[in-house]
Amino acid sequence: MTRVATGILTAIWLIFWASVAQAATYPGLDQIVRSTAELVRSQFIDESRAASTADEILKRYAAGVYSHLETPEDVERELTRELRAISGDTHIGLVFDRASVARYRARENRPTNLVARRADEIARATSAEEARLDNYGIRAVEILPGGVGYLRLDGFDSHVDEAQPAIASAMNLLAGSDVVIVDLRRNGGGSSRALPLILGYFLGPDAVHFATRRERWTGLVEPLYTTPPANGARHYDKPLIILTSGTTYSLAEHFTYHLKSLRPTIIVGERTYGGGNGWDPVVLNDDFYLRLPRVGFSNARTGTIFVEGEGITPDIPVPSATAMGRGYVEALNVLLSQDAGSESRPEVEWALRVASARMTPQSGDEPGSERLAGQFGEYLFEPRPDGLYLSFRGLPFYKLERLSSGLYLDDRSIQQQLRFIAAGSSPATSLEVLRYGESSRTISRTEE
Repeated sequence: MTRVATGILTAIWLIFWASVAQAATYPGLDQIVRSTAELVRSQFIDESRAASTADEILKRYAAGVYSHLETPEDVERELTRELRAISGDTHIGLVFDRASVARYRARENRPTNLVARRADEIARATSAEEARLDNYGIRAVEILPGGVGYLRLDGFDSHVDEAQPAIASAMNLLAGSDVVIVDLRRNGGGSSRALPLILGYFLGPDAVHFATRRERWTGLVEPLYTTPPANGARHYDKPLIILTSGTTYSLAEHFTYHLKSLRPTIIVGERTYGGGNGWDPVVLNDDFYLRLPRVGFSNARTGTIFVEGEGITPDIPVPSATAMGRGYVEALNVLLSQDAGSESRPEVEWALRVASARMTPQSGDEPGSERLAGQFGEYLFEPRPDGLYLSFRGLPFYKLERLSSGLYLDDRSIQQQLRFIAAGSSPATSLEVLRYGESSRTISRTEE
């Protein structure tokens, strides 16, 4: 075969495979890539990376890097991965979601289109009902022994007006606390509309300038203030502890950063994920919208915000799984350091013994537990292979929790700590009973 014939066959072969590749490529890819690049270039909040990110996406598209993408799911996955890797922003991404596109368009056309207005109202009502069933992100509220308030908040809901009664009720339940723990370990963010109100319960008493909002694409620079709540107890004068994990993200990080910057706050847990920029959905076509970070924030005191992709480093770094126990111990220690002569000190000390012991749980029973067996007034103790059991006033035996050597916890309706007093290896001679909120008393062993 001549060199010319070989060249012709090669050219035909390349044209054939190029046409196959072109046929396999998602048909709307060109419009999606070019629209995305233009929006990133003109509106992405990080101006130092906007142009370079847009140029790199177009360069890779021209080189055929995305020509293998055949389905909308392929396009969503690959371009989102590329955009995040190139820009360094964890919020940016392409989303294939026709229902959301229709909802965003209805929202945009709401002022002039009655059909769109009705569609938007229906969508909002559905969303509000879902938020109500989710209790607006409020998962748990509790007063722990020692006067420690606990609030688990798994999200910041956009339906602020509807959420206000639930938020106020949660804050009222914390009214009896002397220190508050806010658990954000499962909080991935939410709507910035909720932030001024919830911050208002912890900053005050008046409206506080906590941040400045900036939009590069409009030139807007706007100071943000807390909303002093009309209802619910406020906690701006109490010690505050925030629990974090590696998936604490976005608005949960803003909540943490602003409080840490503007008032005494202790962060316990893991370094947060690092998503500081605010994003808006921008419709590209009937199928896709772009999650475009085009809003930036800076704290009113520091003039900056946590580093994108790096997050917030805790004051007390511990694994997320143990952050609650460690945070509770820290809260109790804070109370002891502040209220040396307080009437509540015995209760705080009682709680601290339990909390500290649970940080290093004891397995089984201690060696020589047979010396604990016997009757002490109304208390009958029986060592068993798996631990020490108590029968109080002839009731069924109950397994006690071992806190430390000679110290056990009866964690039922009347919580009590039971400390055995013994001399060396001899049987315990007496029992010290410490009930929560009461003075301790000592009971001698009952001779059989």
